[in-house]
Order: sequence, then C-alpha cells, then structure tokens
Amino acid sequence: MTLKKLLLLGLATTLSATLIACSGEDQTVSEPIAAAVDSTPGLTDGAYALISVDVTENGEVSSYLRDQMKIYTQDRFMFAFYNDLTDKVDAGTGYTHWVDGVLVETPIANQDGALKDLSFDLTITPTEAGFTQSLKGMKYGERSVNMVEQWKTLSNKTTVYDGLWKLDGRASEGDQWGDFMEMKLIGGGHFIFFQSMVIEGESIKHFGFGSFDVDEAGHVVETGITSSIEGFAGTESKLKMQLIDDNHMSQSFEYKGDTVTQTYVRI
Repeated sequence: MTLKKLLLLGLATTLSATLIACSGEDQTVSEPIAAAVDSTPGLTDGAYALISVDVTENGEVSSYLRDQMKIYTQDRFMFAFYNDLTDKVDAGTGYTHWVDGVLVETPIANQDGALKDLSFDLTITPTEAGFTQSLKGMKYGERSVNMVEQWKTLSNKTTVYDGLWKLDGRASEGDQWGDFMEMKLIGGGHFIFFQSMVIEGESIKHFGFGSFDVDEAGHVVETGITSSIEGFAGTESKLKMQLIDDNHMSQSFEYKGDTVTQTYVRI
C-alpha cells in the first residue's frame, strides 16, 4: 500500500471514530432564546383631554371636536364621552401594558356591561402638549375606521384614592334605582365614571368627568367638567371619602337633599 493510501485510510478511520464517539455522548441542545419584551411605559400616568380626532373611513377623513377625557394610572385606563357616530354614551375601562413601545389596552367593561376577549394596539407618540394616539380598524357595528387622536395633558398629580374602582354597594335615602352599576377611575388629579341603572323600567346610561382635589385636611372635592347628567358641569361636590383597606373604598355625598353612600372594590 502506498503512503498516500495509508494517510487517507488513517484520516478516514480517525473521522469515523470521532463521529461514533460524538454520537454516543449526551448532546445539549439550546432552546431558542425569546427576544426580551420592552415593557417600558411610553407615557406618563395622568389625566388627558382630547384636542381633536381624525376618523378615516373608506378613504374619507372627517375631523371631530368633542369633550372627552382619558385617564391612565396604575396600569388601568378609562375614557368617556358622548359619541356622535353612535348617538349614545361611549365609555370604557380596562387594563394596559406596554410591548416594545406599543400600548396594549384590554377592555373589561363599557357602558353596556362586562367585556372579554378584546384588545387594542395603540401607537402612542408623545408631543409637547401631551400625545398622539393612532388606532387602525376600530369597529362600529359593520363599520371599520382608522382614528388619530390628539391629546393634551391636564395633570399628573397623584392621590391615595387613585385607581380603578367598581361599585360594590349603594345606599340612598331617596332614589329607588334598580340594577345600578358604576365604574370609576381616579388619577392625574381627575376622575371619570360611567354608570347604568333602571328607572321606571327604562335603562339609563350616564358618564361624567372632572377634577379631583384633596386638601390638607383630607377633604375631597370633585368639580364636574362634562357629563350626560344635566347640571353636572361646573358643579362642585364635597365627598366624604375613605379607604376602608387597600382594596375597598367608600364615598358619601348629598344628592337632591338626600345622603348617598357608595362602596367600591379595587379592580
């Protein structure tokens, strides 16, 4: 056998032995590493007022001005306004989280009741006044629209009462409203609520928002800005508000000469 053939045979034998040895060893297979999600908030918690909204439907753009507030606080959101597109109260609340610069809103309730299996990806761009919000494919029945909203910052103040609250009980000396439901969000020195009730067999829905101030003595004053309730705007209401514990709150106030006490659970 020639030297060249001996060298080739030795190389082949060594390679074969190496492959056999490797096949008998335990091989560690690395799992694919998932890309880390950036959950850094792209917007400061607070209360915001709508400046304008552009709605694009079938290539046509319509601009609207309306009284609308939105609050973001403690990974919760709420908005409320009277919707001219649907000619009714439009309000919603739920959870928020950030995914790589995109704000994901997960609604849990609106003016008609509980919601599930919904989420919206919002493109948020901070501006000098506040922020711009873009949402594509918003559904109104069979209609689909794209919306671009301009918002201005009202306040980033905080209080011990901040958070999302769901009505747990209600006692009133006067009204006899049935099936009363309310959600309330406090944050950014403001509040928003929406509620529903049955009065004389008719289902009624309302919303309202305004400023929320706590003085040094702990007294709470709410001043109405906009609401579907007649006479609400500009009205100053002094509330007796108390944190029962970390997850429960009560508030009492005068309504048409009667005392109303409402208790809430934190959501």
